[in-house]
Amino acid sequence: MALTIRAMSSSDRISWEKLYIAYLEFYESEPVASSTELLWSRLTQANPEIQGFVAEDEGVVVGIVHFHFQLSSWTHTWHCYLEDLYVDPDKRSQGVGRSLISAVKSSALQKKCSELFWITLAGNKTARKLYDQIAKASDFVRYEIMLDEFH
Repeated sequence: MALTIRAMSSSDRISWEKLYIAYLEFYESEPVASSTELLWSRLTQANPEIQGFVAEDEGVVVGIVHFHFQLSSWTHTWHCYLEDLYVDPDKRSQGVGRSLISAVKSSALQKKCSELFWITLAGNKTARKLYDQIAKASDFVRYEIMLDEFH
């Protein structure tokens, strides 16, 4: 595998969308065209609100990651939230996910973040096999309230 990790660009739209839709399907979520368009805009505008990388294997996009920075109320630093990570199922267990996380970590260090974090489903055994090797699971439990007026 000739893996390259690079910043997402506008020429990645078709490849990105294919993987992004597969990511949503994995989480049993339906894509919403306007939300997908908004995310793409946020990823590719001149000063992206959400950062994105792609993993390429011999010129073919095989993985994507989205992340963003947030101020911390506990420290004087930023935190980096890795929000979405997806690798083509045929390319899993070949270092693609690890390489994408490493690229996000490098960006977080450049931003002088004190923490890089992400969440996943408890039953996502494939991803957790990797995550347990490179990060520490926290004791925090996530709670959420879906605000219907925004859906």
